[in-house]
Amino acid sequence: MNLMEAVQSVLSQYFGFRGRARRSEYWFWILATILFGIFAALIDMALGISFARPGPVSSLLNLLLFIPGLAVSFRRLHDIGKSGWWIGGFYLAIVIFVIVIFILALLVVAGGRDGEVETNLGYLVIIGVLGMMLYSIVLLIFFCQNSQVGPNNYGPNPKNEGNYDVFE
Repeated sequence: MNLMEAVQSVLSQYFGFRGRARRSEYWFWILATILFGIFAALIDMALGISFARPGPVSSLLNLLLFIPGLAVSFRRLHDIGKSGWWIGGFYLAIVIFVIVIFILALLVVAGGRDGEVETNLGYLVIIGVLGMMLYSIVLLIFFCQNSQVGPNNYGPNPKNEGNYDVFE
């Protein structure tokens, strides 16, 4: 699969969270989104918007590409026999982390007991950031793994091919 085939495949399955995605499809999609992002940033710069804040073109592009990117990530995990909820768990952990930080920040503003809340908030931020980094590394390892040969719980392998762990 080449870059254009990967983009066509992902966009044709815009809301497709079922099935499997080959490693080449996933990584070519990542490359394409990076290239789209650079192009959008150049357009934003031409409109006079600096890199200090996201411009309208970049923001719109990110909104449009979020769902297909999420879907191809789910399908990539399915291809190695993992549940797509590994991605959902990542986003859920981020939401829980932000809520806890917000509550602790409110306690700091309300006047914690002798800096105890501030200390706990600092520790929690460090633990949360390290946890997210570890989770990201696990997902990266999953995305780089070879596909499962043959059918698995999420369907037959794409194009009913044998072992396709080499970029084609």
